[in-house]
Amino acid sequence: MNSLVNIDLSSSIAMKAYLAEQQQVFEERFFDTPIETLQNQRAILFDQLLIALWQHYQLDTIENLSLNAVGGYGRQTLHPKSDIDICILFDKSIAKNHEANLTAFLTRLWDLGVDIGHAVRSIKENINAAKTDITIATNLLDIRTLVGQPSHAKYMLEALYNNSLWNSEKFCQHKLQEQDDRHDKAKNTALYLEPNIKNNPGGMRDVQTIIWIARKHYNVPDVQSLKSLGVLKSDEYYELIESYDFICRIRWALHMVSNRAEEKLLFDHQLEVAKYMKFGYGDNAQLAVEKMMRQLFRAMTRIQELNQMMIGVFKRDVFHVNKNQSNSIDLGDGFILANNMIKANFDEIFLNKANVLQLFKLIAEYDQIKNIAPETLRLIRQTRRRLLGELQDYQECRKVFISIIKHKNGLKRAFSLMHRYGILAAYFPQWKAIEGQMQFDMHNAYTVDEHAFKLIQCIDNFEVNKKNKNLINSIYKPSSHKHILVIAGLCHDLSGKQSHETNEISAIHAKEFALLHQLKKSEVDLIHWIVEHQDLLVSTTQTLDIADPEVIKKVAKQIRTESKLNALYCFTVADLMATNDEMWNEWQESLLNDLYISLRSALKNGIENVFEQRTVIRENKTEALADLLAKGYDNVQVKTLWSTLPSSFFSSNQLHEIVEFTMQILSSDSPEQAVSISDDSNLECSNLLVYTNDRSMLFVDIFNTLSLLKINVKEAQLHKTKNNKVLEVIKILDHNGESIADPYRIKKIISRVEEVISGVDVVKKPSSPRFVKNFDNTPVVEFLSTPKPNKTLLRINALDDPLFIEEICNVFKHQQLTIHSARMSTLGESSENVFSISSKDNEAISPEGKQELAALLINKIA
Repeated sequence: MNSLVNIDLSSSIAMKAYLAEQQQVFEERFFDTPIETLQNQRAILFDQLLIALWQHYQLDTIENLSLNAVGGYGRQTLHPKSDIDICILFDKSIAKNHEANLTAFLTRLWDLGVDIGHAVRSIKENINAAKTDITIATNLLDIRTLVGQPSHAKYMLEALYNNSLWNSEKFCQHKLQEQDDRHDKAKNTALYLEPNIKNNPGGMRDVQTIIWIARKHYNVPDVQSLKSLGVLKSDEYYELIESYDFICRIRWALHMVSNRAEEKLLFDHQLEVAKYMKFGYGDNAQLAVEKMMRQLFRAMTRIQELNQMMIGVFKRDVFHVNKNQSNSIDLGDGFILANNMIKANFDEIFLNKANVLQLFKLIAEYDQIKNIAPETLRLIRQTRRRLLGELQDYQECRKVFISIIKHKNGLKRAFSLMHRYGILAAYFPQWKAIEGQMQFDMHNAYTVDEHAFKLIQCIDNFEVNKKNKNLINSIYKPSSHKHILVIAGLCHDLSGKQSHETNEISAIHAKEFALLHQLKKSEVDLIHWIVEHQDLLVSTTQTLDIADPEVIKKVAKQIRTESKLNALYCFTVADLMATNDEMWNEWQESLLNDLYISLRSALKNGIENVFEQRTVIRENKTEALADLLAKGYDNVQVKTLWSTLPSSFFSSNQLHEIVEFTMQILSSDSPEQAVSISDDSNLECSNLLVYTNDRSMLFVDIFNTLSLLKINVKEAQLHKTKNNKVLEVIKILDHNGESIADPYRIKKIISRVEEVISGVDVVKKPSSPRFVKNFDNTPVVEFLSTPKPNKTLLRINALDDPLFIEEICNVFKHQQLTIHSARMSTLGESSENVFSISSKDNEAISPEGKQELAALLINKIA
């Protein structure tokens, strides 16, 4: 490094030229010098310059004054555009003439063209500042005397380390809260396409947080000392240093190409940074960026993982938690729960590879588990590295994986930790191939794998937020959609690129994944279809006229069934939400909702594929029968009952519902009648089942009775049986929007319904909701196509008002029409009611009769 002897310290131009000359020297040595050495030498450069200026202004003659480097400069880790943080301390008041010299010194520093952060304080003021501000205290942990009284820095360090200002517990608590706040702001992911390499999870600040806490609590100089203490293993230490050094090199390059203290690796800079780092440029520039970013994301992911492991150790040592395991809970399978952490009982636990997945299943099952013990996380990391194949190779792993997906808490804490700690990459090779992969378009905010993970989180939120009156919350059914959408989400971008051809590749991977996990044929086919057609709804709204009936008809023919439409709609919404914070907006939601409603109308108008429905019915019957027989029910009894039920019962209900409703009917005290209420945990509602002799207006009376009991009907099915009975399945919520759990309340509802069935009580009419009175409610009446020649399919859409059901049924009664089946569902503030009806002569309604019926319905409801 050149001497300062010949530099004119009174000339800003001369000093800037000197700094530029020295920076050029650093650039020439960038690829043959460790980054730590470059940072250190840059700090020494400013040490020399600041000391020379200090002496130039004769500040070295003042005995009670000291110039100190703090923060990153104090650590001697200066990047090209890093702030130069200094702290000038004095223990006695400064004379007026010396104040003028000090002001001139600070002014000259600003003329250097670098960002100077400075504080001028007395020792007492500095102590008070450090006591009240954790950021100041943290900066002072790195205080280093450049010139002047060394006792000042020594005094500050003694005060910081002897717990007179901050004890270890309080300091650690504040630093961990700072980290949590940073991570929350970044949505707990490092995998942004434009990452903040300093503050995002896995960034430089995560390493510095480890160092600060270690220095404060263990009184050690650096992270290498943690290796000596046994807190970090040798391989973990070298992994941490290698990852941190790579990020530091990226930051150095970013500062150079942006010519400012930039911490966010924007698209605008990525090409130049990749070129600077010699990943490539020109024709292979995009590939060069992809290679560089994948290494960066890998480094940040490793740092985040090691950071979390160290934080677990610090919490144990600093807060004295997890040392006494006398209050631990045995979770089975070789795991215990202690102090909200899951811990392996023995080091060889993951020799059985299924235990890797079992650990995360236990996390889903026990709300008390907040994280993984650091020793157990270390075992997971070692197991992950030793794998000769993938975890999915093992049958038991596949079983546990599917059970995690289906568990109501499986996508929350458990799946998040699986993603964070690399278990998804260890589970199947296609995920490893997309880890940290860039997406070069203006819409995506995340890497390919992070986008897929965000999509799965959005699916989980549909279940959490299902009380909202949005269309998505009306359509999404966890019992039938959840594992289908999760697997489709996991696999939808496995090709790594987005195009029709690559969608087909991803669809093939998805089908193979579903087959390997032994899903039903209908589920495998649906997953394959969703992934292959993942862009269908969005591309339709963006490129076609969704008001054109021919467009709707063409798209509906591609979809073919309402169940496919529902699944694809839910998937598309989650996909858009997971793209970036702005992609799912009111305009996009409105377009997609309009398209959905139009497509559903087209499907109900005769396009729906009968053969696919038959496959679902056959699968449901086979599995339900096996379940019922395993529960001890008689084969003949079950089949006799089922022979009277219409096929719509087996296609409209999920497998567990078919089993549940069959059990309720067969277990009833009376073979002729059954009324029961059961909990549907999948939808967080209750199922009211009514099986009885049919009579005129029975459904209306039950519906009105529920309204008077302040029961909210979310969906209803009405099935006419072949033995002149009716089976009604009504999904209900109590007045508070919750499922009905109070035994007294359940008993009262059943009693009132039984009274209605017996006809011992006259049912009063409920009142209309207030919102109905404030809106125009002209119903939409449509006649849909049906393959049954002697029946007519009628759909009526109107605002959600219980009185309308009675008005509709009164019209049917007046016209002497027979209801063969009915399905009511709530979509936001409106309800859709579909009836299969016939004339008094058991014939389809004539064209004239349809016209008259529509006019009557509109007149009665509007």
